[in-house]
This record gives sequence, structure tokens and C-alpha cells, in this order.
Amino acid sequence: MTTVTYEVVEHDGGWAYKAGDVFSETFATHDEARAAADAAAENHVRAGASEHIEFQDEAGQWHEEETSGYDRPDTEVRDTLSRHHVVSRHSPRAHPVRSPAASPAGHPAALGTMLALAGLAGLLAGYALGRRA
Repeated sequence: MTTVTYEVVEHDGGWAYKAGDVFSETFATHDEARAAADAAAENHVRAGASEHIEFQDEAGQWHEEETSGYDRPDTEVRDTLSRHHVVSRHSPRAHPVRSPAASPAGHPAALGTMLALAGLAGLLAGYALGRRA
């Protein structure tokens, strides 16, 4: 599994965080940069919607695939000025993701929710028909 590292560093007369060779905007204080790095790392592991993506590989071939919103990297924030030098976050892979064919909404809990709603709809329809008689 991939781990994305955000590193809090001095940059451009202030403080920033970087991921790889890409810097964030510059912050006036170290604490502001650290808070922004923590927020970015937290958002990076948060599950989202599944998406259809297209990409070109190194050989120039185009590919299409569905990506799961739960397929997120782990993240960590490195900060040499902090007592908590490295804080790691793990993506929410604890709940296995099923394909849309296995679960109507692409999520294991979705089937149970849909069945409960269908049962409730049937109960309400029966009640409404019974009141008309």
C-alpha cells in the first residue's frame, strides 16, 4: 500500500508542507503549516465516491477503470520541530469494498439499508391500502 508523506518545512520566508517535490502555499508560522499538513493528510485518507478514470501509461496506451472510493493511501506528517515527529493515518480499508455487482450501491452496508427501506415502503403501502378498505 502506498503511503503519502507530508513534510513540514521552512519555505519561501515562512513555513509550508510538501508532498514529494510539491509545496503548499507559504504560511506565516510553523503551527499554521503543521495544521494545514494535518488537514491535508486527514482529507487524503477519507473515503470518497467510486470514480471512472482514464489514464495514459508510460508506453502511451490509454486505459479505463473503475476506482473504489475506499482505495485510499495511508498518510503521515513529518515534522522535525514537533515532539510528535511522525503522525500516521491509515485509510479506511477495514471494511472490504465489494464491486457494484455484489452490492447495489457498491458498499457492503448498502444492501442492508436498501432492504430495510424496501420493507418500510411495503409496510407503509399495506397500511395505506388497508385504510382505504
